[in-house]
Amino acid sequence: MWADVGSFGHPICHRVVTRHRPAEVASLPTKESRLPRGITLYRGRYRVRLHHEGTTHALGVFETLIDARAALDIARADVARGLFVPPAERRAARKADEVRAEAEGMTLRRWSEKWLAALEANPDRSQGTVVAYRSVLKNHVVPQLGEVRLVDLTTELVAEHLAALAALPSKRHKGARTNGIAPNAAIVLRSCINAAVKSRAGGLEAFTFPEAPKHRRVRPEDEQGDVASAEEVRALGEAMPDHLRIAVPLAAWCALRMGEVLGLQRRDLERLDNPDRATLHIRRQWNSQAKALTPPKAGSTRSIAIPAALLPALTAHLSAYTGAEPIAAVVCGPRGNRVSQSTLDRYWREARDSAGRPGFHFHNLRHTGLSAYAVQGATLAELLHRGGHTDVTVALRYQHATAQRDRALTERLSKEIDL
Repeated sequence: MWADVGSFGHPICHRVVTRHRPAEVASLPTKESRLPRGITLYRGRYRVRLHHEGTTHALGVFETLIDARAALDIARADVARGLFVPPAERRAARKADEVRAEAEGMTLRRWSEKWLAALEANPDRSQGTVVAYRSVLKNHVVPQLGEVRLVDLTTELVAEHLAALAALPSKRHKGARTNGIAPNAAIVLRSCINAAVKSRAGGLEAFTFPEAPKHRRVRPEDEQGDVASAEEVRALGEAMPDHLRIAVPLAAWCALRMGEVLGLQRRDLERLDNPDRATLHIRRQWNSQAKALTPPKAGSTRSIAIPAALLPALTAHLSAYTGAEPIAAVVCGPRGNRVSQSTLDRYWREARDSAGRPGFHFHNLRHTGLSAYAVQGATLAELLHRGGHTDVTVALRYQHATAQRDRALTERLSKEIDL
């Protein structure tokens, strides 16, 4: 290469030598080895593209020129025969096939896990309900139907399973003609399958749920009804062990569920020294299925006034049995340990038998309290609040007491009327 001119006008020749490693020299295209149209060098490899019907399609990047030429030749041959499918379309079709295969392989077990996880993440869902659903699925659905694909579920298969559950003997009530398993399983299974249909999970687009077994009373009826008098509530409480006695008037006169009674802590009771301001806060419940404290049923968090007549017994109980720390359980064992729902229920059944109300359930104490509250003239809104109800139709059942009271007062009024 002529790079400079000397002082006498004679050119000075400098040979510029560029050194390449042998592998690099071999890979560089020359005029004699010019790359075919559609193949270009890309970071030391060969990128192949094909222009077809106004669109450029990327066929891939290859390590060797031989492989790149082969890919280009195959694609051109497919074009010539009218069989060319763009790689992007092939990838999309392959991905769709994989998704379809995975969806159609979705079993009831896998779907139920996804469904429960979504419910658990929903802040509007009661965690107690999620725990109950999980328990029903684990014990009464998944062992038998868990490995069935959603697309293979049929109305007949679900109906047979529910019939088998209904035929199981009751574990808690020996000799009972039915049990409460099948209706609960039907409720949970229907919700689970309906959610799958709505999400098109597992390719399930529609499902006809069989006629579900109805809830039938398993436990014996109380011949005297589900409401007790104040004297009967007192007798039921006195029949309980000393350390559990307070649970009865709390459930009755504060209209608490059993789980709410067991979830009470010392910090939930305020201003007990002032009958006009004594307050009870319902902030949690003991969930027997979760074996843990959980928020109360959805919409059940509330603060209510404590009847003044209950304060002496409540104060005495706190002094004798409840720990001093704010989170100490109000209803506890003799040593301050937490009482399980099954333990409280066992003592309760013994107490009700002793008090002459063998068919009276612990939850009926709540009915008793709300019915008495209604008799005092409580409005529907006040009943909803005190009971922690969200369904108006549930609260309306307590107003029958108000109607009965109105009839009795009207009869007394009629005797005073002189027409």
